[in-house]
Amino acid sequence: MAHKLDNLYEGLPIYVISTGTSLRGFDFTRLNGKITIGINRVIEYFHPSILHFIDLTAQTTHAKALRNYNGMIIAGAGAVPAQTHANTFEISRNIDTFEISRNMTSTSKKVGRSFSDGWFGGGAGCTALHTAILLGGNPIYLLGYDYYEDNGRHFDEYDESSNDPNLYLISFEGVSQISRENWIPQIYNCNPRSRLKCFPHLDIDTLLPPES
Repeated sequence: MAHKLDNLYEGLPIYVISTGTSLRGFDFTRLNGKITIGINRVIEYFHPSILHFIDLTAQTTHAKALRNYNGMIIAGAGAVPAQTHANTFEISRNIDTFEISRNMTSTSKKVGRSFSDGWFGGGAGCTALHTAILLGGNPIYLLGYDYYEDNGRHFDEYDESSNDPNLYLISFEGVSQISRENWIPQIYNCNPRSRLKCFPHLDIDTLLPPES
């Protein structure tokens, strides 16, 4: 059964904003007027068209910023702040029901083609990309999809002890799996240093020229 969000922005470019350190110093106003999906802490610095999170604690962590947000929220099961925001959608993740061991289950390998099928994969980076695809975005541009630490894990922090070259394995593998689907739209990664190599790179300054 089709979902009301399916292909809502069919054929329109969508910019998915993650939280990697490659976005340090980025002027988010360059995205004004674009269709944007902001993940988690992006809401603290920018008003995206759509806010996305799957963490149950996100609505508490970002409570102050959420009070000033009047856009759409597409969040995971139990994570939607429905009491304070009307334009919200709760999407389940597609989890296979078989048991692996000790009551653990595996995420499905099926990449659904409707929100009614549930999200594929783990990690907000993966589910946000799946969201952009299901909304009908074409092309889709990925910002801050680094999958490494660079003196910190996120663009708004600096920690000289955080320099892990391999990060967010579950999300990384999920995005890689999505890239192998033969029905997805054009997707571009705007960080040439990203550990994610499954999409062509596009220079962010070419895509979004800074004001001179």
